[in-house]
Amino acid sequence: MLQRIQSVYLTLVFVFMLLIVFMPLGNFEETEPVFEAPSQTTIVPLIITGPVLPDYFHQTVEKSNLSIVLLILTFGIMALSVLAILLFKRRRYQMQLCKFNILLLVGLVVTAFSFIDHYKIYLTGMTYTHGAGIFLPLAAMVLVVLAIRAIKKDELLVRSADRIR
Repeated sequence: MLQRIQSVYLTLVFVFMLLIVFMPLGNFEETEPVFEAPSQTTIVPLIITGPVLPDYFHQTVEKSNLSIVLLILTFGIMALSVLAILLFKRRRYQMQLCKFNILLLVGLVVTAFSFIDHYKIYLTGMTYTHGAGIFLPLAAMVLVVLAIRAIKKDELLVRSADRIR
């Protein structure tokens, strides 16, 4: 029963969480040129493990411990998605796993925004623009909600078939 639509939704959640590890959450862009950079503007991408600072960047930036929390939440969501796919015979338990997955996704979004705010303090003189990586948990949340709806439909279908017997 791996071909059901909720399995597709949960697989997409897994893929989105895999992408968030590699895609930047956003970019810090220099508003006024204060660094002696080879190019006109300095762009510092913020990935899930921290900012990728260029070699000529002389400003001190303290690493955040929230990157560890972000990685744990991301891999936890991926593991729960795979587990929910594999437990397709136990629909109620699958629904509970999906609800817990939504809770972890909310935690991931809150942690990501506090992670961004942490680096806004240290990277003064730079403006932050959101990247595609910050929107992936929100899209994953929508997909988990759609998976829960599909699991409920399956449960109702099985119950109605049991009544006919």
